Amino acid sequence: MANNVVFVLVCLVAVVASVVAVVFAVGLNDAKKEKISTSSKAVQTVCQPTAFKETCEKSLESSSSSDPKELIRTGFQATVTEIKRVLADSKTLQELEKDKGKKNALEVCKEVLDFAIDDLEDSFNKLGEYDMSKIGDILLHIQVWLSGALTSQQTCIDSFAEENGEAAEKMKSILKTAQELNMNALGMMYGLSSIAKDLNIPSIENISTTPLQRKLLSEKNGDFPVWLSHSDRRLLQANAGSIKPNVVVAKDGSGKYDSIVKALAEVPKKNTQRFIIHVKAGVYKEQVHIIKEAEHVMLIGDGPTKTVITNDICVIRSKLRTFFTATVAVDAKHFIAKDIGFENTAGYEGEQAVALRSTGDLGVFYNCHFNGYQDTLYAHKEMQFFRDCVITGTIDFIFGDSRAVFQNCQIIVRKPGPKQNCIVLAQGKMFHNSTGGFVLHNCTISGDKDYIPVKDTNKAYLNRPWKILATAIIIQTQIDDIIAPEGYIPMLPGKGETTSYFVEFGNRGPGAKTTAESNGLESRKLILTRPRRLPLAPTSSPIHGFRIPGFHALPTGYPACKPPKESKAILIIIFIVILVIL
Repeated sequence: MANNVVFVLVCLVAVVASVVAVVFAVGLNDAKKEKISTSSKAVQTVCQPTAFKETCEKSLESSSSSDPKELIRTGFQATVTEIKRVLADSKTLQELEKDKGKKNALEVCKEVLDFAIDDLEDSFNKLGEYDMSKIGDILLHIQVWLSGALTSQQTCIDSFAEENGEAAEKMKSILKTAQELNMNALGMMYGLSSIAKDLNIPSIENISTTPLQRKLLSEKNGDFPVWLSHSDRRLLQANAGSIKPNVVVAKDGSGKYDSIVKALAEVPKKNTQRFIIHVKAGVYKEQVHIIKEAEHVMLIGDGPTKTVITNDICVIRSKLRTFFTATVAVDAKHFIAKDIGFENTAGYEGEQAVALRSTGDLGVFYNCHFNGYQDTLYAHKEMQFFRDCVITGTIDFIFGDSRAVFQNCQIIVRKPGPKQNCIVLAQGKMFHNSTGGFVLHNCTISGDKDYIPVKDTNKAYLNRPWKILATAIIIQTQIDDIIAPEGYIPMLPGKGETTSYFVEFGNRGPGAKTTAESNGLESRKLILTRPRRLPLAPTSSPIHGFRIPGFHALPTGYPACKPPKESKAILIIIFIVILVIL
């Protein structure tokens, strides 16, 4: 009897234990399902603002996190992984490498895709450093870097398009997923407010992803961008003789080196301190490449007509892609040039021939000259500031997709080749939410003395859209009587004609004259359908709500302009335009 009781008790214990185990297992399974469900919801929410949702969700499906910041960082990393895969595994790339005619384009791709990886990794790391409640402090920089990564990928495609459309389409196909992931990453950053609202994150729910509330630099800070340090502002405002350089370059042997390239070899890798190179008066025929590791370099000359860096590298004679024709190429961040000239003397016969390519973020050029013909100044990507500069050329002589501001600059149209017209700007914004755009503020647009006699035969235009969302604003600028009345022409028929956005406002001079349209707004009679001379205060929209379509967040942190003493409405308009642009 006792044995039976024991047996029954043992069975009961076993049954209870089994039930407990089952309940525990079910509980664990339910918790796991709930975690998966929470993570899945977070993924869907984070991907909601993106253009390619399926690509987005697939890129995040391996993550078990429900933290939106970590999911966004996972999206950044997925883009890096895809670009690295393209560089390592693409059979098409291997085939292109065997073709000598396409080898130079492939070299461009390898270089710029490396830039894209850097920009994405910078975004990944910077986002990881900040609490989401303070994301507004770094949002602009991340948006700029993600846009830069997209521009770099497009530069790779463009390098093939210069010669072979079929090869360009192949490259576009290879980079399709990487570009989708990159655009998604940018979309996430612009959609932070909606993401926060859906996931009940009050600390960032009302974050501004547009520049309208961002603070501009006041005049007391020296009329320089807010991202420029006080010590760098002092350097720009100081006399050259009072600045102690790290290295001196001189043709006459009075410096340590007679070559800028030799001097640059002294810059420490991953440099974090301002490294000043004084380049004494002279003409230096070199091709100067300031590599991405050589950050915080400053070149100071003895004057932009006395210290000149020159070369004649071009697409036609040198058999290179435009990207590699630059006399001076700046890939490093925080570069400054002061009182120095950059020149490409290839002439109109050489076609694309760049005097300066500025790729690194946060570049400043003060009292510099850029002389060339076609494609003189390549403002490639990210934030650039040009102050008190002279820029000369013929066709598309200020081009690229940087967030560039040109303030108090003289822009001079030169005499082109036979049957050629001249175009000042060719802006290259390609992607929605990207941050590129050119701003000309208080500049002068005029013609060289050799151009004036041919201006009615070889016409000059302000702008043409290099890419479909090309964006430029010309404000408070003197425009001489050299610009054709229509002002703008398309790059190719149908390309960017309904999607680009060009604005002129508050300009002066005979070339700034406009014609009235039936809607009451002053406007040129444009070939392009969307550009307007004054689309700033449509009657259907209050001024305080004004935004330029397709512009999204343009460069911020540049000095405020000094508007003329006109009506209060115009003052408000100018202020808003500068905010949107900068």
